[in-house]
Amino acid sequence: MFNNILVPIDGSPLSYRPVTAAIEMAKARQGSLVLLSVAEPRLFNASDRDALMDGAIVEQQHARMARAYLAQAVEAAERAGVSCEPVVVQSRLPCDEIVAVARHRHCDAIFMATRGRMGLLDQLFDESTTQQVLQKSTVPVLVFP
Repeated sequence: MFNNILVPIDGSPLSYRPVTAAIEMAKARQGSLVLLSVAEPRLFNASDRDALMDGAIVEQQHARMARAYLAQAVEAAERAGVSCEPVVVQSRLPCDEIVAVARHRHCDAIFMATRGRMGLLDQLFDESTTQQVLQKSTVPVLVFP
């Protein structure tokens, strides 16, 4: 079944919902977890030195926050005796990173949360990351509402 499970965590309370189930599944199968947080890059591109330095500082802060988001899940996995690998990547496209990390880390499932049913306008203009992962993933995705 699922021996190596990817759990994307964005720091929102909802994103931690799949952690317990992923830990239980991995423990039962003597499997492992890959815990992923995608840090946002700076929001602008610039060419002058001051702007580049400021952008680098912002990216470092985002990476620090992404690592902090994983700490709670890493601790829970370690308490349960489940092997886990925390991964932080930087991208403007979390969906693509989730799918790529699942492939590169040989995950056989993705456990992730969703905001739930989106309104009509949201569906027309903004597809959720979860919906995008469901469309692009080559491994099963278990979605937690």
